[in-house]
Amino acid sequence: MDKVLSGVRVLDFTDRLAGPFCTRYLADCGCEVINVEQPGGANARTMPYLFDGQSTDYMYNHCGKRSIVIDLKKDGAHNLVMKLAKASDAVVENFRPGVMKGFRLDYPAFKEANPSIIMCSISGWGQAGPYSELMGADITTQAYSGILDLTGPPERRPCFVGIPIADMLAGINAFGAICAALYRRTRTGVGDYIDIALVDCVFAALRNEVGVHVLTKGKERLKRHGSFHSSLSPYGIYKGRDGYMVLSCYRPIGFERLVRLIGKPELFTDPRFDTMEKRVKNNKELTKLIEAWLKKFEKVGDAVAFLQSYRIMAAPVLSVTQIIEEDPQIKVREMLKEIEHRTLGPVKFLNTPLRFLNSEASVDGPPPAFVGEHTDSILSGLLKLDDEEIKGLRAKGIVS
Repeated sequence: MDKVLSGVRVLDFTDRLAGPFCTRYLADCGCEVINVEQPGGANARTMPYLFDGQSTDYMYNHCGKRSIVIDLKKDGAHNLVMKLAKASDAVVENFRPGVMKGFRLDYPAFKEANPSIIMCSISGWGQAGPYSELMGADITTQAYSGILDLTGPPERRPCFVGIPIADMLAGINAFGAICAALYRRTRTGVGDYIDIALVDCVFAALRNEVGVHVLTKGKERLKRHGSFHSSLSPYGIYKGRDGYMVLSCYRPIGFERLVRLIGKPELFTDPRFDTMEKRVKNNKELTKLIEAWLKKFEKVGDAVAFLQSYRIMAAPVLSVTQIIEEDPQIKVREMLKEIEHRTLGPVKFLNTPLRFLNSEASVDGPPPAFVGEHTDSILSGLLKLDDEEIKGLRAKGIVS
């Protein structure tokens, strides 16, 4: 089957995570993604963790892309980029606001070269506003968006979300926006400019938290609540003999079923737990009772299987190692796909989570192992430059 975005070419000026995360999705969907690296290579190539000189940070975000090195500061680089833009459908960049304009590579310049082009800029704060010139990355936008204040135990300092959630949400939102713009272009023939801010993407995810503030006119706010929910119970992370599990059965029918299964049906009418509000207030006592029952099982997984057999929502807290080596679901869903890397040999790469019935999306190609690995093939194949022209660009330091 054809991939869902086959035939779309993307000129990619991104580095590190938010931008490459977006363009990796585009590559998995069939786009030809040409990643423009700076001389010496992308910053991501030197980020931990490194294996035989290859960075996981770079490798897992650049599968299926092609690498060309262009020194944007050199005379002549602008003309070369515009030639590539004329042959492209979209441009993605995640520089600080104003950087692309400094290279004469902003949206008006690309639109002049290719009127139907779509350009997406990804930055910490967006292209406008009082913070737009500030330094911004995942950690700062977690702080400014409100999510950091909501994460971690209530009595201790806030915690990062365990993954770079701001970068990834921005990348996914950018991917969706580019797909929407491509669809609109098929109807109108008109391109577009997309402005994605990391802080916007995280803040937009705080639906319940914003709603509570708005509807109570600021009189109530959701606070950090650690391993348990601030307004639902039982709902949280519970400790067993060999690890942890999550449990969610806060609705009356689920709670009644749970207390019968743990051999304490009287808890359903116990005045400490007979309403949701009381269960939340007395959550510590209820947690002790649930965890005492969990200790009867040698393994958390056995308790989970027992509860799931009675249609109670429960799951073990698994490590990445356990998921990769033991979990059957990840194998059935083909979320790891082995691809030959030029220097590392066979490597299991993360596959795309997108699944289609009548088309396809998947990781198929390795990341560029070397800086500018595809420079010559892009210049000769796409732009039809001959050997002398390519040598001339190299002599001027425009490409390498």
